[in-house]
Amino acid sequence: AADPPDRLALVLGTEGDGLSRRTVEGADVVVTIPMAGGVDSLNVAAAGAVAAWALRRP
Repeated sequence: AADPPDRLALVLGTEGDGLSRRTVEGADVVVTIPMAGGVDSLNVAAAGAVAAWALRRP
C-alpha cells in the first residue's frame, strides 16, 4: 500500500448503505474493507479501527 498523504479525511459510511454516490464521486480515493465468512458489514467503530490500523506509519 502507498503511504497516506500528509492531509487526509477518512469518511466512513453506514453499515447498510455505505456512502452516498455524491460522496464517493467527490473522493480522490475510495477503499473498501472486504468481508469474509458470512459477515455482511462492520459497525463504524470497527471499520474506523481497521482503517486507522491500515493507515499507521512504521
